[in-house]
Amino acid sequence: MRLQGKRALVTGAASGFGAGIAQRFAQEGARVACVDLDEPAAAALAATLPGGAIAIRADVADGEAVRAAVDRMLELTGGLDIVVNNAGVTQRPRRAARVPEAEIDRLFAVNVKSLHHMCVHAVPALREAGGGAIVNIASLAAIRPRPGMAWYNATKAAVISLTQSLAGELARDRIRVNAVAPLLGRTGMVATMFGDDAEGALERLAAEVPLGRLCEPADIAAACLYLASDDARFVTGVVLPVDGGRLVG
Repeated sequence: MRLQGKRALVTGAASGFGAGIAQRFAQEGARVACVDLDEPAAAALAATLPGGAIAIRADVADGEAVRAAVDRMLELTGGLDIVVNNAGVTQRPRRAARVPEAEIDRLFAVNVKSLHHMCVHAVPALREAGGGAIVNIASLAAIRPRPGMAWYNATKAAVISLTQSLAGELARDRIRVNAVAPLLGRTGMVATMFGDDAEGALERLAAEVPLGRLCEPADIAAACLYLASDDARFVTGVVLPVDGGRLVG
């Protein structure tokens, strides 16, 4: 098993890509902390995972909540080897000037500032462990932005820039930092973005993907597994699109 004995913290783990990542990591031998605002759903998932998985409630936009989550994980597992910054929010498609300021603030707080909180509270634990891996979930929208999603696109572009900056900064600590950039999949974000037209929007997008389908949690989990494992021990600062060929199609 590729993560045997590792301790992994996955944010936004109660559903969607995060749940897929937590499941795959646990199957590969990691003890997983499922961190999510929805603690009952995180606990329900953790109860199904091997390896003594745990559930912790936290709003990743709140620095004190992130501190408490990391402290709780360290208390229960004794250390930290892997962090997956997966939790995120999106927006409804609309012109940039028509997005309320409060919505923009929330997008940046969850999608970007959460990485700052992890740097403050989780990176010291990774250093204490002698190094580790951070995987940030960006988005294909950061590389190929679409009209109407300006502020979401900007937050994910920031995730990519931070990934590359942190990779250089933390290399001396033997902490690798990489990102995965998924194509849209059938997750809870779709309803936020498209409302009642969600299924139609997904079908239209899938028709444009060279490999003929949308992204699935298992696709993202496999990419994260590689980047978090020793198979990628000499890989840092990379942004890995998982898009079925969308960028080249």
